[in-house]
Parts: sequence; structure tokens; C-alpha cells
Amino acid sequence: MRIIAGKWRSRRIEHPPTVRTRPMPDRVREAVFDILASWFDLPGGIPAVAVADMFAGSGSLGLEAVSRGASGCDFFERAGSALATLKSNLHDLDTGPECRVLRVNAWTCPLTTPRPPSPYGILFVDPPYADARDTSPTGRVPRLLNDLYLAAWAAGESVVVLHHEDRVQPDVIPGSAWCVADRRVYGSTGITFVTATPPPADSRESMTASPRDDLGSDTNAPAVEGVPGG
Repeated sequence: MRIIAGKWRSRRIEHPPTVRTRPMPDRVREAVFDILASWFDLPGGIPAVAVADMFAGSGSLGLEAVSRGASGCDFFERAGSALATLKSNLHDLDTGPECRVLRVNAWTCPLTTPRPPSPYGILFVDPPYADARDTSPTGRVPRLLNDLYLAAWAAGESVVVLHHEDRVQPDVIPGSAWCVADRRVYGSTGITFVTATPPPADSRESMTASPRDDLGSDTNAPAVEGVPGG
């Protein structure tokens, strides 16, 4: 894997040395950040906001965000092999205090971990595929979104990027502050963008394009359930 753009452009990053991890393919990651750049009206960049990379794995999403201009990132991961790779990637890129690694359970951390000084502007939520399949109000992802908002980890301007299987359509708890702004499918990979306020009627181009994009066969890497991705 590599960092696609920004101050660490083309720098290589490693993923945990096990077939059980599920990193987001480079070209899907590039498409996700193109959408975010258009959403924030910053071509190729990310605003100087705090980022959370939950179920961080290799840290590829959070590192890409910091490379493109985010003010910092908190990486939430508890699997031993993933933690070792994540810390190695941060060391190789010579990151500073703007990048923090928290060894916690990402599902419960909004309820058990001190909240950040201010809400995160962008939150990447990349859980094991099996845990994202229940899209009912009692599903783990809708409940996590609700906890993030109630615990003030996210606010009105926050954007959550969910990574899941293509056939899954994560939803939000009815009546909650969240709404689904966009869904995309890249091969076997699904991406859902969730915001705490409805997108404007004249949504930017990034939020109105076709929901299925063909990025080539390398986006069809099989997902392995039960282990955080990166």
C-alpha cells in the first residue's frame, strides 16, 4: 500500500502480516478522499480537522487524511499484530504528536474513553464485515454512530465514512442526528457517507454521481470476517 497524496505522497505503508486483515484497496481509498475533498471544497485536500480512524488496522485511512491536511488523527485499534504494524507505519513516516494510537475497543470507546477536546471532523469506521451486516436500529454500527454523537465525539459538521461489504447498506437509528448522505460501491467494497445534518438540496457533484463505480478488478479482494481492517 502507499499514501496517495499530500506531504507523504507515494510513501509505502505496510499492512499487518496476516491474511485475516482487510485493508481498503488503494484505488478505493483514492476515490473516498476525492469525494471528501469535493465535499469540503478542497480539491485534493482535507480540512485541518481532527480525524478518528476506528478499527484502524494499518492506519492507512488516518495517515492519508493527515498527509492531505488533517490536523491530526487518533487511531483506535486493539489487535496485537495490527498495532505493531500501525506503530511501525507511524515511525517510518516520522509522525509527531498529531498522531496518537489508542489500544481500546472501538465499539465501546465513546462510552469508556475520555472524549476528545473537540468533536472529530472526519471519522473512519472500518469494522469487521460481519459486524456491519445488521443494519437494524439494534445493529452494532447504528448503535456506535449514536454513541459517537451522544458522547460528543462527533457534531453537526462531522462526516463518518463507513467501509462495508457491497451488499450491505448501513443505516442510522430513526430519529437520531445522523442521516445517510451517499453510498458507493467499488467491486465488492461498499462505502457509506453519514453526516449529522442533511446534505444541501444542491449537493456537490461528489454526492450525486452514480452510486456504483468500477475501479477495476483489484477492488475485489475477498473480505475476511472478524478482524479489523485498515
